[in-house]
Amino acid sequence: MKTIRRTSFLLLALASASAAFAQSGDPANADHPRAAGGAPSPEQQQRMAERMAERFKAADADHDGKLSLDEAKAGFPMVARNFDKIDTGHTGSVTLEQITAAGAQMRRNRAP
Repeated sequence: MKTIRRTSFLLLALASASAAFAQSGDPANADHPRAAGGAPSPEQQQRMAERMAERFKAADADHDGKLSLDEAKAGFPMVARNFDKIDTGHTGSVTLEQITAAGAQMRRNRAP
């Protein structure tokens, strides 16, 4: 149960482009998703998605639009730790869309 919760948290953080990827994580920062005391606004979601895409692009060393496990280890440790769960097609690589889909699935699973 503890492992499921941890995995759920990690994937949720990935898919929502957690501010930890691009910011210091200071809740006083207006861009932080918890700064308003709840879910991020649409504008914050857009900025977080843009940051996630930028970080994905930077980690994609060979610029092929997908991350290998080695690229994920170098640029996205949380993706690397959950690589097999995100790589649903078992291709040996993950796309930004797969990362986002994994996070969305986690949110649906956690919905009351």
